[in-house]
Amino acid sequence: MDQNEHHTDAHRRPKKLIFAPGDIAPTSDEPIPEPKPQAILTPTTDQTAPEALRSSTSTPTSTIPETEVLSSAARAHQFGTNPPLTISQIHGTNPLHQFNTWFRDSRLPASSAPETCTLSTASMPSGRVSARVVYLKELDERGWVVYSNWGSREGKGGQVFGLSESGDTLDAMPEPDSEEQPTLTAEMGSGNKWGALTFNWATVERQVRIEGLLEPLSREESEMYWRTRERGSRIGGWASWQSKVLWSAEPEKLEINQRRKSVARLQGVVEDGDSVIPVDIEQTDVEDGRALLELKVKEMEERFAGVEDIPLPPFWGGVRLVPESVEFWQGRRSRLHDRFRYVRVEGEEEGAKWRIQRLSP
Repeated sequence: MDQNEHHTDAHRRPKKLIFAPGDIAPTSDEPIPEPKPQAILTPTTDQTAPEALRSSTSTPTSTIPETEVLSSAARAHQFGTNPPLTISQIHGTNPLHQFNTWFRDSRLPASSAPETCTLSTASMPSGRVSARVVYLKELDERGWVVYSNWGSREGKGGQVFGLSESGDTLDAMPEPDSEEQPTLTAEMGSGNKWGALTFNWATVERQVRIEGLLEPLSREESEMYWRTRERGSRIGGWASWQSKVLWSAEPEKLEINQRRKSVARLQGVVEDGDSVIPVDIEQTDVEDGRALLELKVKEMEERFAGVEDIPLPPFWGGVRLVPESVEFWQGRRSRLHDRFRYVRVEGEEEGAKWRIQRLSP
């Protein structure tokens, strides 16, 4: 490829708004948020106002007795951090730019990992849905990008791209618009490229929900991010057959594979009442499959010994969720939340046109 061709390809690549946010270290002058004090309950009577019981620091981890919570349901967290969200406060034509604005909110420091999100996919033909927490790594003018191992039959790769007749895994990440898709059987079912991402930023009482189609990035694009990963993460990318079962035990055999006495003592349920932590608690349990993974890691370390630039695995890479709808949710008191949804009506990238809707909470 000559320089002119390379320049043309680079020009076509979607403009990135966010790149690898999880690999950007917090700035040295970034303020460290102070921990919120735990709510303290004082004896109350039936006449105590619900608001006195519900602390402004109420969180799911508060150590309030369950009986106290149930006796005053109004104590459940009430949203009120933000002013009302109105149509004048959101981007008028592009949900990706609106997301970028919320993501850059100064109240979301890098240390809070705002790139954390939940990716949901579904198997076909069963329709069974699964979800896992991943990290957003890029946002460009086409959509949201995450990276992972997509070659496992047991994992999301089989759900999204389907399975071939010849084996349990995809030989490689498919290239965008490639005609070399796996040959599928009725038993295996086809891939289902519909997916969803959910971001939940509890500290600012906001959520973003994206639904759309997953498309693979080109190998060149995936390599750009792969080079930002530390060596150990690259080794791990080669070593892991994601979601493959490494060990299992039937229920009737499970006790044999646990140090039951030690566990019982630690939990304080032994008959003599002795709840002292056992002296052998640091000893290794019976083999439960972890050694297989560590052996694979060792093999990869030996394979790439002396190799400075560990290459991108063929089954590992990025996928982009190209949105069909994007919802911006902001909490309001009494659960009367503000929700605005963009729905694609035509076009792609910056030429896309979006209908904006306010949704009932």
